[in-house]
Amino acid sequence: MINFSKADFIAFRSIVKDIYKETEPISFPDGRQRMVLSSPYPGINFSFDRFELSELLRSLDEAYYMERIYSYFQ
Repeated sequence: MINFSKADFIAFRSIVKDIYKETEPISFPDGRQRMVLSSPYPGINFSFDRFELSELLRSLDEAYYMERIYSYFQ
């Protein structure tokens, strides 16, 4: 589970979108193509294949739009 402030969430979503659009996958030793998402902590990185990264992005978009909808009810 990852917790963000609203501003950090929006920044993270933007970073993931940029990685998805602009980053070329890297060949890993197992032959699979993955994209790397670096964390702010040295030595902690996450790798995603294209499908996994698109699912992460879909989930982030869904959370973003749900937050927008809830904000209209307040």
